[in-house]
Amino acid sequence: MRILIYDNNKQDLEKFCNMINLYPIEIIVNKASNYNDMLYFFNKHYYDKIFIDYNDDIGKKILNTIIETNPHQKIFLLSDKDNCPLEKNCELCKDKFRKSIIIKPLSQNQLTKIISRKFTCENEFLSTKEFNLKKIKKKVQIEYPYLKFEYCKDRDSFLSDNIPTAALVFVTDLLIQHDITFQVTHKNQIIIQ
Repeated sequence: MRILIYDNNKQDLEKFCNMINLYPIEIIVNKASNYNDMLYFFNKHYYDKIFIDYNDDIGKKILNTIIETNPHQKIFLLSDKDNCPLEKNCELCKDKFRKSIIIKPLSQNQLTKIISRKFTCENEFLSTKEFNLKKIKKKVQIEYPYLKFEYCKDRDSFLSDNIPTAALVFVTDLLIQHDITFQVTHKNQIIIQ
């Protein structure tokens, strides 16, 4: 398997490569941190999967170039913003292109799903609020991995058993940062409003 990665953040790029190295299969990784290197690698080899940091203008330019050259290339866009290149036209994207959005940060579990071809776009059919809630959940899982913490869409609440105060403060701070209104019940359950 051959993978191409664009990320201008060297620390994120190294973390990503370390995650890939954990797999017991041969994966050839080419890394680029600028537009010209990315195009050089893209034109030189065929890639099973391409990962693009989609948080900057260079990532957007790379995506457009690749889609113009090969619209069927499997592309994963790493982003922490609700910024879909097709403006949430999920049906068109599924029919015409082979790209998915991964909400940053990428986890080992997600990478396993991607390699085994069982990953679906994390932004598919999500509103901005739902995207931000999913991003918050990922951050909470990294900071508090022992917490069972689930966003219940139909009840519009986060559910957990006995959320410790530190975790509760962490989550409510993230909700405030993303302008999501909420209330906390006497059982430390967070209800989204």
